[in-house]
Amino acid sequence: MKTVLEDLAGCQKKLVFEVPPEEVNEELDKYCRKLAKEVNVRGFRKGKAPPSVLKRLFKQQILGEVASQIVASSFEKAVQEHALTPVGEPDIETPPLEEGKVFSFTVTVDVKPEIDVKDYLGIVPEASPLEVKEEEVEKSLEELRKVHAEVKDLEEARPVAVGDVVLVDYEGLLDGTPLPQESKKDVYLEIGAGSYRKDVEDALVGSTVGETREVEVAYPENHINKSLAGRTVVYRFEVKKLMKKELPVLDDEFAKDVGPFDSLEALKARLREQILQEKKVRSRKRQREQVLETILERNPVEAPRALVKERLDQMITDARTHFLARGILLERGSEDLQKLETELASLAERDVKKHLLLDAVARKESIRVSDDEAEEAIRAHAQRSQQSLEKVRAEIQQQEDGLERFKHNLLMEKTLDFILPQDTIIEGENSKEDG
Repeated sequence: MKTVLEDLAGCQKKLVFEVPPEEVNEELDKYCRKLAKEVNVRGFRKGKAPPSVLKRLFKQQILGEVASQIVASSFEKAVQEHALTPVGEPDIETPPLEEGKVFSFTVTVDVKPEIDVKDYLGIVPEASPLEVKEEEVEKSLEELRKVHAEVKDLEEARPVAVGDVVLVDYEGLLDGTPLPQESKKDVYLEIGAGSYRKDVEDALVGSTVGETREVEVAYPENHINKSLAGRTVVYRFEVKKLMKKELPVLDDEFAKDVGPFDSLEALKARLREQILQEKKVRSRKRQREQVLETILERNPVEAPRALVKERLDQMITDARTHFLARGILLERGSEDLQKLETELASLAERDVKKHLLLDAVARKESIRVSDDEAEEAIRAHAQRSQQSLEKVRAEIQQQEDGLERFKHNLLMEKTLDFILPQDTIIEGENSKEDG
């Protein structure tokens, strides 16, 4: 068999194969001997039917199967011979296989580029002072206070105001016809909290118990509910009860109620510590990105189209899920989705390039993830997510190449920590904790 390797644009390679007639005939006879043992042919004992008979009875099956086998085995040998690392599905062009004739075919495939990554150590990212301001602690404390608030009925009769909690029944009407699926009873709404539609909350301000208010809601063309998409629904709200959130007093007793704190100051100290830790995590993430961008600038690389497509598909899936949770459906082939794909394409390509460079650093520095490290990471993930170790392990193993993917992600994290160690100073010189 003759094989020619051609370099195409980007990270594509083209393999041109030429299999001589004698090898084609040998593979056909080999397959016929195997087929004879599996099929019953009238007039012959099982396994004794001659190749000429089998080729006449099962011609298309034999030619098709042998062609597939030759292509697969030839491609595998060529990959090893030329030390290629294919990514994605190859594009195969094959003419019909014919007995006694040369079988020529081509395989075009994306491959991982060979990268000799350089100048990736000692990069110092920008560091901004990490400050915890007193107003940030107060805001966090206020959020905690709202979580532990009590909702109580109002004794006096007055109009609904921002901050109130109302109990309502509502029904939706489309062109005057009630929509059962858009009607509910005994719904609690906190006015001004942003947990419901703002136009509805605004319309209920100033209403009184027993009063009915109407709100028009115009749904976008790409709304998830196709029966409402592009249409306007009138919602009729009846206020049944008016309540008020009663916030607890911020004192030492409140601190003791919400956690193991002896005083309000101890609670504030913990909140301050949590805020600072969150800022450190965000800062380290930003600095990691700065380092990766610098490495990419110093090491321009090509990104295989197959990997870029895979990354883009994942980003699109995540985006569709994000919009779907907000009631917006980005349909395949829609103008909105095409626009999103265009916007994300360059980001996907850049992500792939950074990933390839990290992979190259890992190989160059012989960074690996052991089975024990993977098991410890799974255990830590189970603890963080408050799930059983068995459940988390099962979820990983259920995914295609789940454990290998999990270990590879750990490898990328370990490599990033090698490039930018965990003990790297991530705060600016003037960093401080206020309060």
